This record gives sequence, C-alpha cells and structure tokens, in this order.
Amino acid sequence: MRKTIGLILVGFLLSGCYASSLTYVGTGASLAQGKSIQSLGTHAASYAIQKKTGKSPLEHVLNPEQIKTYKTTKAKLNPCEQTPELCSKISLRVAVINNILETRGKLRVSETSN
Repeated sequence: MRKTIGLILVGFLLSGCYASSLTYVGTGASLAQGKSIQSLGTHAASYAIQKKTGKSPLEHVLNPEQIKTYKTTKAKLNPCEQTPELCSKISLRVAVINNILETRGKLRVSETSN
C-alpha cells in the first residue's frame, strides 16, 4: 500500500516536471494561466528531488542517451543557441531600457521629495 501511494505521488510530480522541462516558458506561463499552486508545487518538488539526489526528475526517468538527445534538441530550439548576436542585442536593449526606467524612477522620487 505504501509503495502504491508513493508511486502515484511520484508519478503525479514527475509528470508536471517532465511537461514543464520541455518548454522554455516555464513558470511564467503557468502563472498566467492560473496554475500558480501547481507550478509552485512542481518546481519545489523538482528542486527538492535534485537537491536530495543530485539528479533532476527528468534524469531519473530517461537514460543518458535520451538525455543527450533531449539536450541537443532543446539547444536547437533555443534562439540564443542559433543566433547569439540576436540574444546579445536583445540583452543590451533590455539593459538600456532598464537603465532608462531606473533613471526616470529616481527623477520622480527626487521631484516628489522636493
């Protein structure tokens, strides 16, 4: 009985971890769809498993060859792996916009304090 409950619980947790590990969107999409509790639980369980065993839940399910295939496929889908120049330009642009927003925020704070 104890093993059955354990297997059901692990199956529930690993199914969420496996599904979320296949996408780059991750927690943000889950939160936007109103699945915050499930997303939080899944990521907490995944973190706990990795901290305890040293392997991610996906590594417990797949063999090393499958993991290698998974990582190469994921890298092919990653736009930063395909065009690193584009990612560096986007990162630079985000940094510039963040700097502008911080400067404007500091100006507004100084205006309201006067």
